[in-house]
Amino acid sequence: MEKKYSPRVKRTREKILHSAVEIFSQKGFQASTIREIARLAGVNDLTVYRHFESKEKLFTEMFQRHALLSEISEYIVQGITDDFEHDLRAIVRAFISAFRKELPLIKLLLNEAEKMEECRRYVDTFTKNVIHKLAEFFDYYKTMRQIRQDVNSHAVAAGLYSILFARIYALILHGEENSQMSSMSENELVDGWVDLFVAGTIIPEYSYAK
Repeated sequence: MEKKYSPRVKRTREKILHSAVEIFSQKGFQASTIREIARLAGVNDLTVYRHFESKEKLFTEMFQRHALLSEISEYIVQGITDDFEHDLRAIVRAFISAFRKELPLIKLLLNEAEKMEECRRYVDTFTKNVIHKLAEFFDYYKTMRQIRQDVNSHAVAAGLYSILFARIYALILHGEENSQMSSMSENELVDGWVDLFVAGTIIPEYSYAK
């Protein structure tokens, strides 16, 4: 059961957790210190230890509190309107928006995955769960007979996830201005990706009927 905190305590914990993401993503787990996190959060070292006991426990709770996976999974389930192309476009935009909000966390995961077992497990679980949810999305539209029955839902889901993650990885490496795809607008990229997956999966008769 999740602990209940007073509004003041909750605000303090949120500031510390937010600061931890920033410091860890900039310097990595090992090189970061509680003092740096406390300074960024505007509290003293003792306050951080009082709330989280150690840097390791702060790191663990930081991941537990981020709802990126549940946010994306929930959107896939709730975003169904029985219009395949419309829903696919909406999901792509929702993914990019959610990933953008969590760029520091994603950067931290990529930097620490080779060194920290917890990060590796998080990345592995996150990836498998998102691909599974996307595969269920494609399976649903197979039952609706809007995409071909011979489509490998898991393979298509993995391909879509890879494209979206590659976009976010490019932003982490190069930034918005220096991205190799900066000559194209986000709308152009989304339209191109959606066209690619629609062309490869949709039943021609359904396309003509629309």
